[in-house]
Amino acid sequence: MNTPTSRYSGLLSAVLVTLPLLAAPAGAQTPESALNADDGTGAVKVCAPVAMPRWRSMTPVPKTWTFLDCMGFSGEMGASHFQLGCLFANVTPHAQKYAWGPMVAIEKAALAKPQPPIPNCGW
Repeated sequence: MNTPTSRYSGLLSAVLVTLPLLAAPAGAQTPESALNADDGTGAVKVCAPVAMPRWRSMTPVPKTWTFLDCMGFSGEMGASHFQLGCLFANVTPHAQKYAWGPMVAIEKAALAKPQPPIPNCGW
């Protein structure tokens, strides 16, 4: 017996079987990875402590640094805020050679929101 319910379940089965075939081919860039800079860009991670409105500093940091390292470093420097940044050496002509994440206040609530720059160079 061909009921409306059985027709829909058959259609659903066909869609679920077909979906993996529509996935991006191996090595294809996903929307998430398009926001990340690869090593070919010559990217340098930058931690920027900020004490608004008095001063701002920019420090190149090792690739192993995390959001928490930058936040801790910024607090030790006496900053009230910080930003994660990326500086790029190899970009297409006239492309922006830097990226900044949003300014983040150094506080416990900041632990829930890393705020990396886009494109992201490994933050």
